[in-house]
Amino acid sequence: MNKKRIITVLESDQLLLQFGEKLIKEINEDDESLVNVARQLLLLCLRDEKADDFFIAISGWNIDSLLNKIGV
Repeated sequence: MNKKRIITVLESDQLLLQFGEKLIKEINEDDESLVNVARQLLLLCLRDEKADDFFIAISGWNIDSLLNKIGV
């Protein structure tokens, strides 16, 4: 992970927009099954207490709220 490159993006609204668009595009075009994606993300939550930050960043909801939404 190149922190200088991350900082460069953080300092530019245009690069932030491009990064966000690219991330969403790559998620939508990934050929990995949703079952595998969900499994990996939930395993990440078990390994890393800060993983919740990822869910908040991409959906606006924390993992507990998302689990509530599917009735778990």
